[in-house]
Amino acid sequence: MGRKETEEVIEEARRGGLKRFDSVEAMLADLYADDTPEIHEGSTNVYADLGLPGADEMPAKATLLTKIGQAIAARQLSNEQAAALGLTRAELGQLLAGRFRAHSVVTWNAWRRCSMRPADD
Repeated sequence: MGRKETEEVIEEARRGGLKRFDSVEAMLADLYADDTPEIHEGSTNVYADLGLPGADEMPAKATLLTKIGQAIAARQLSNEQAAALGLTRAELGQLLAGRFRAHSVVTWNAWRRCSMRPADD
């Protein structure tokens, strides 16, 4: 811990923001207390588990995005060439960054078919 962090901790202690213990035993008891958050087993669709809208399509979109990204990489397409799939460069960047909620699975399948075509020689 550096000087700045030490000073911040001291200031927080002065404001009463730190827990104080009467003894080392009390501190150790608190340290070893089982305060682990409750863990619930989810389904195979994390989007549905979180209650997000469109959750039923999200796993399919994520799978398609992975395949599109792999096809672009395998063909060594530039951003401009990859954008020729019918996307702007900005849309392509957003999709490859994982922001894909606004597009339907039908649209994704069309992009995937375009990205899987053999390269023109």
